[in-house]
Amino acid sequence: MSFSTTTSIQIAHYYDYFRDKEIVFTKANLLTLKLDPRQIYIKCNGGQWPCILNSSSLQMAKIIIGTQSGAFAEMQKNAKMTVSLKYCFIDQNNQPIHFFVNCSVMDIKPYNGTNELAIVTLEFNQRPPDDLISRIGEFIEASENFINRKEERINIDQNSLRKLGMDKEESIVWVDNVPRRCILKDLSFSGAKIMLVGVPKFLVGKPIKLKFDFNDTNESFLVSGIIPRAEFLEGRKDIASVHVAYKAESVPMSYKMHINNFITNFQKKYLQQESEGNHGPVINTADDSAVPPVMQEIEAQSQTKQPVQPVKPVPVVKQPEETLDLEPIEDFDF
Repeated sequence: MSFSTTTSIQIAHYYDYFRDKEIVFTKANLLTLKLDPRQIYIKCNGGQWPCILNSSSLQMAKIIIGTQSGAFAEMQKNAKMTVSLKYCFIDQNNQPIHFFVNCSVMDIKPYNGTNELAIVTLEFNQRPPDDLISRIGEFIEASENFINRKEERINIDQNSLRKLGMDKEESIVWVDNVPRRCILKDLSFSGAKIMLVGVPKFLVGKPIKLKFDFNDTNESFLVSGIIPRAEFLEGRKDIASVHVAYKAESVPMSYKMHINNFITNFQKKYLQQESEGNHGPVINTADDSAVPPVMQEIEAQSQTKQPVQPVKPVPVVKQPEETLDLEPIEDFDF
């Protein structure tokens, strides 16, 4: 998953379609967008003060400032004054990308009824920099495609693994809280298909947690779901092909963005091939007719009753809540 490869066409698309969509900056969203909250500042009348970025679209932003700060005093003097809001993102090399966006102050209100904090609505005076458009645009696109394109499936092979930012098709699944090795066969926004040693009738209806490792973002997390359907692999009575339906609230934003990045890039490539008279492959359900070598190894271990290798616990990434966590405010010098 990369924010650095967004083309000018994509950026124009994001701005045209998502300019009025607003993102609330929860802790989880800050991590996904790689936004550094310690480097967010408001600048006006030659001074610069730290602030909390509560939310942002591509046309406006809402910030939280202390009522004892110099910024608040300046805004109170001139409610329609022009200010500059500093954003700071972190790139793939852990280097900061920072820029200012010129804004007009549109509204100032007490935050949550307190006298110590105020929430200020800022309207951008012009189209913001491409770095902001690409970050917010891709985030919103992934959120919308999670709903609108949830059934499109990605076959798992070496090529798709590389583009998804994953090392291998082998993973760990917890069925009824018991860890078992499995093979990923296909992925989508809404679920997955996996292979594992077992009897289908004893798997259907079981709660499940599927582990994902993305090496491009150095993330590991579990996605919870249930097994609505399972069947024996064709010609086999020991390996089950298992369908996993995710619980929507358990799917982290990072997973959505990895899937979205693959599907949208695939679509662009396919449309280009169509225009050139070439026909590329189609994203669909994986073929279950072949047993991967790794699956054969898992099967052999199961037959010899070798124990499952111990698995390090992985914390589940919780779905962001649409509220601002005010813990960092204590660390700011307003």
